[in-house]
Amino acid sequence: MILERFKVPEKDQVRVSEAALREAVTRIFEKLGVSPEDAADAADVLTMTDLRGVETHGVSNMLRAYVRDYRAGKLDPRPGWRIEREMPATAVIDAGKRLGIIVGPKAMRLAIEKARRVGVGVVTVYNSGHFGAIGHFAMQAAQEDMVGVCFTAAGLHVVPTFGAKPLLGTNPIAFAAPARQEAPLLFDAATSAIAGNKIRLAMRIGSPLLPGWVTDRDGTPIMEEKPVFDREDFYQAPLGGTREQGSHKGYGFAMMAEVAASKRSGASRRAGAASAIGLVPSRGFAPKVGTTCRPAAVKQTPTMSSFAACIAKWPIAPKCPLL
Repeated sequence: MILERFKVPEKDQVRVSEAALREAVTRIFEKLGVSPEDAADAADVLTMTDLRGVETHGVSNMLRAYVRDYRAGKLDPRPGWRIEREMPATAVIDAGKRLGIIVGPKAMRLAIEKARRVGVGVVTVYNSGHFGAIGHFAMQAAQEDMVGVCFTAAGLHVVPTFGAKPLLGTNPIAFAAPARQEAPLLFDAATSAIAGNKIRLAMRIGSPLLPGWVTDRDGTPIMEEKPVFDREDFYQAPLGGTREQGSHKGYGFAMMAEVAASKRSGASRRAGAASAIGLVPSRGFAPKVGTTCRPAAVKQTPTMSSFAACIAKWPIAPKCPLL
C-alpha cells in the first residue's frame, strides 16, 4: 500500500463505487474522441490500479494529465496503432502517439497469443504516451496461467550514480506469475528511488520528499527532507539514493529496462514513451537456461552502441569521490 505521507487527507477524500468510477472514466475518454473499446481499456487500467492501492498511477493522479495531453494534441485519440515488424514469437508496435494504457493491454494480448502458439511472446511498443502502472499488463499474463514481464523507459529525470545530469527515466519493471490456488504474485516498481508520479502526488498534497530520493541540479543527492514546489528544481536519484546505499544497483536495473524497452525496439528518446512487454514460456515449454535469441522482428539499430558511448562520456557530479 502507498505510504501514509502520500495519502489524500481524510477530509479531502471522496469515495465512489468501482462501477461508478469505471463509467465516469470511460465517458471522459469517449468525450475526448477515444473509441468505446479503447476507453473501456483505459478505464480498466486506471480503476484496477486504484483498487490495488497504487494511487500515484490511478484516476485522481493521472486522468487529468491524460486529458491535458489529449487537448494539447500530444496524444491521438483515434484507433491506428500498427504492427511494424512481426515474427512468430515477437512483434514491434508503433503506437502512433496513442496513450500507453490503451495500447498496453493490446500488446500483452498479442504476446499471450504468441506464447500459446510457440511458448514465448515478446512485444515491444514505441511512439506512445504514458504506460501507467505496467504491473497491470504483467497481471494479464498471470491471469492466463503465464508469467508476465514488463519494462518501460521514458523521460529523462534520473541521474546515474555519480552523474551530473539525468540519463534515464524512472524505468519501472513489473513481474507477475500465477500461483494456482493463491493470488498471483505481482511486483511492479520504478528503478528510481521514488516514482515520478509520487512527486506529482507529493506536490498535490503538500508532502515533503525524504532524504536520498532526489538530487540537486548538479547530481548531488539531497540528504534531508525537501518540500516540493517545482519538479524542475531537482533531479531524481536511482533506487538506493546514494552509492553507499546501493544506488549503483538501481542504476543498473534502470539501464536494463532502458535497453529492453527502447533500444531493442528501435525507439529514440524523442519518439515518446517506449515499453517492452515480454512473456516467458507458459507451462509445457522448457527452453534451456541461458538460451538467447535475436529474432528478426527486433530491430538492430545504432541506438544501443550510441547509448553505450553516451554512458562512457556522461558528465560526473562535482562531489563525486572518484574525482
